[in-house]
Amino acid sequence: MFKIAVCDDIKATCDELKEIILSKAKGALYENISVDIFYSGDALISDIGEGNLYDLIFLDIELGGKINGVEIGHIIRDEMDNYITQIVYISSKNNYDRQLFDVQPLHFLQKPIDVSKLLNDIKLAIKISGKENKIFEFKNLRNTVKVPYKDILYFESKGREISLISCKMQYTFYDNIQELSKVLPDFFIYPHRSYLVNYELIACFKYEELIMSNGDIIPISRSKRKEIRKLQMMFERKGL
Repeated sequence: MFKIAVCDDIKATCDELKEIILSKAKGALYENISVDIFYSGDALISDIGEGNLYDLIFLDIELGGKINGVEIGHIIRDEMDNYITQIVYISSKNNYDRQLFDVQPLHFLQKPIDVSKLLNDIKLAIKISGKENKIFEFKNLRNTVKVPYKDILYFESKGREISLISCKMQYTFYDNIQELSKVLPDFFIYPHRSYLVNYELIACFKYEELIMSNGDIIPISRSKRKEIRKLQMMFERKGL
């Protein structure tokens, strides 16, 4: 999951940014993007303080309320010691405040928003986050196949044969699922001895099963239920 927050006291701006992100960035730049809207700096800071971490924040400089965008940036960087979240400042003015550079923003966008610049900022933030270009590589007959981890829904084991189900295609190759689990990123979880599942593409957690973003249902074995619940809580605390 690539998590984006939009913080602006003007609802029309928030709605515009959310619509652009979900219609033009989600799927095209990254498969799984979420957008949360905040109309005040206090609401954003409170949300982050509760453990909801964001990969990217679009933050209005002239934000109304008790604290403006520059002050919010300093709280995130200095008080919360968060230098991982990327911040893109947005403003109706075309001059830069020197205080902005202390916050180390990714970019500055002037209103009205240029869509191409907005998408470029998202693309750059994804690249910086390291959630791009992570590839799973395997042999399929005589061909070498490369699939981005972000596009893999799950692996299913049927004896010595592994099925890779991605958002776009299905592949088959030979491997051992236990050995496979050792080389995959930690956001692939093991709910059943026959499945390895991409946590970021789970649409719904149920007691006995997981529902993937494409509607496929993955069983959770009885012995794995407590472990899966603990993993879910851990990932939620990390903001994944």
